[in-house]
Amino acid sequence: MTVSFDNILVTHDDGVTTITINRPPFNLATPGLIDDLMAAFDELEGRDETRAIVLRGAGERAFCAGADIGHEKGPAGEGRGLRDAGRALVERIEMFPKVIIAAIRGWCIGGGTGIAWPCDIRIASDTAKFRAGDVYLGIIPSWSVGMVRLVNYLGRNRTLDLLLLGEDISAERALELGIVSRVVPDAAFEAEVDRVAKRLASGAPMPIRAIKEAVRAQCREGFDRAALLEEAWAQKIFASQDAKEGLGAFMEKRKPVFTGK
Repeated sequence: MTVSFDNILVTHDDGVTTITINRPPFNLATPGLIDDLMAAFDELEGRDETRAIVLRGAGERAFCAGADIGHEKGPAGEGRGLRDAGRALVERIEMFPKVIIAAIRGWCIGGGTGIAWPCDIRIASDTAKFRAGDVYLGIIPSWSVGMVRLVNYLGRNRTLDLLLLGEDISAERALELGIVSRVVPDAAFEAEVDRVAKRLASGAPMPIRAIKEAVRAQCREGFDRAALLEEAWAQKIFASQDAKEGLGAFMEKRKPVFTGK
């Protein structure tokens, strides 16, 4: 099944849904693209069949090569509108209850990093290149990733190095920094994305949601809040049908079938 929006394509394959930013060759971010992504996430949150989401760019030249600069240079209200929309999208990705995989090929720049880096798993082709060079355009990163979240991802020193120098970053260097989860030779990229997505889609939905929520709380609210969430989720999950199914399947040496209950 394929559903078309103006700026994205959404396809379903069993438990994996793929969202493709469909504005080649550079898949630039615009208010319309952000609106489409937000609408897709709203739809997929309530779609029980979707267990994992792959977010990618059309073609091989770019995941997303940043925001359409015309909107940043436009009237003040238009620029503020794009920033607010970008921040809302980042928050939606970070708060989303299902796992989101960024599949990154080619350029990932500016607003593209704002979309990719908050995803839960980030798989990069060895062709991928990253840049957060806002300083050298006379602006700042303004989607609450570079100046807000990145220090939680990388630490102070690496964040300052990345944002102040604004240099191109190879896939391998991105892996060293921790802004991608793994790097795959381009010839094996599609197969690895498919493998990871299917594995995540086979996991139990409640534990995935719990892990995401507690890790997010550790970053945003601190140790005590994360510890409280751990126990609250443990009480719910250990009494669930999926826990019984998972443990039973392990003992019976079979593949579990999780329902999210």
